Amino acid sequence: MAGLRAWFGRGLDQDFVDSMNSFWTVLLLIVFSVGSFVVRYTTTPISCWNPAEFTQNMHSYTQELCFLKEMYHDKPKLDYDSDDPPASVPSYHLWIPLILFFQALAFKVPNIIWNSCKDLFFFNMEETVESLKSVQLTSPGNYQAMFSHAARVIASLLKRNRFTLALLYLFVKLLSCVNLIAQIMFLTIYFRQNLAIRIGSSAGIDMNSIIKPLLVKDVFCYFRTHRMQSVHRHAVQCTLPITEIYEKMFIFLWYWVFLLAVITFLNLVLWAGFLFLPFLRDSRIAAHVNAAKGSRSGKHPIARFISGFLGTDGVLVLSMISRNSSELVAADLTQHLHQVFQEEEECENQRHLYTGKPDGGDVTEAAKTEVALLMHDLPSGDENPEKKMTV
Repeated sequence: MAGLRAWFGRGLDQDFVDSMNSFWTVLLLIVFSVGSFVVRYTTTPISCWNPAEFTQNMHSYTQELCFLKEMYHDKPKLDYDSDDPPASVPSYHLWIPLILFFQALAFKVPNIIWNSCKDLFFFNMEETVESLKSVQLTSPGNYQAMFSHAARVIASLLKRNRFTLALLYLFVKLLSCVNLIAQIMFLTIYFRQNLAIRIGSSAGIDMNSIIKPLLVKDVFCYFRTHRMQSVHRHAVQCTLPITEIYEKMFIFLWYWVFLLAVITFLNLVLWAGFLFLPFLRDSRIAAHVNAAKGSRSGKHPIARFISGFLGTDGVLVLSMISRNSSELVAADLTQHLHQVFQEEEECENQRHLYTGKPDGGDVTEAAKTEVALLMHDLPSGDENPEKKMTV
């Protein structure tokens, strides 16, 4: 069940814009795909003007035959006895459900790449968010122990990956932007979106040479019937009311995709700035750390904590936990990570202190004096240990 949710549901390691692309838009396109298939059988998709001598059975046959044709003709044939039909126009009414399905798949591909690759670089963020959310309901002792354990596990993983997960996340967002641009171009070229045509024409682009509509409304349908030894040619004029339904649906989709493209592009820029620009990311992390200490810490320790300990991946993880769980959970985890960072710094300082090489250089006089004082404070042993060996 968790696997299905990760692939087809709304993930806990996504922000709102990711959910709009990979979940809500996919759901909308699937509904449209099923709806277009239902409309085909619940409405009258085509209406043909048949000759008066046609019976009811011939009329039904003509409508079904003409609707199932993949090619229509936009002009009547002047020479009826000629076998060469006039210029034909394609129609893709039967392919609309499948087109919508592939559009939904294109929106899902970036999310599939994210779900397939994120575990190769980091831990399962969804299970982490779920666990941290459930811990809030436990006793205070378990609460602190769980957060302390989670902080140490995350800290060990952060040592392996500094920015790989963040780059993957931005790459997936970039793929979403590319998909949205391709979707807008597809909807404009093949479904005649009037707003895009007016914008392109005002920019000096010859839109008439670009537009290639897949759907037609008024056509001529040519077919043959065999009666005994003779072949009869028929030409009927038809209209496709189902085209109006499809056009309204694709007009809505164009505006939806256009608005989503603007939001996704701005979201990509904001995430890139938040992850890589210190003046955007440091203030939030510093606020979480200072909330536990009760006083503002120096600028440099926070900068070392973010750049040297968390890295870009750590900032991304804390941001996702804040967005999908709560600000309190993210603040508690940040504070425990800061404690781990301080412990590691103290251990590193002690190691440098006793080795006498804090910066990889020679032993300084201050270091020697401090080591001497520490040694002086150690408990002394017996003055002459050899006396204990006598009987």
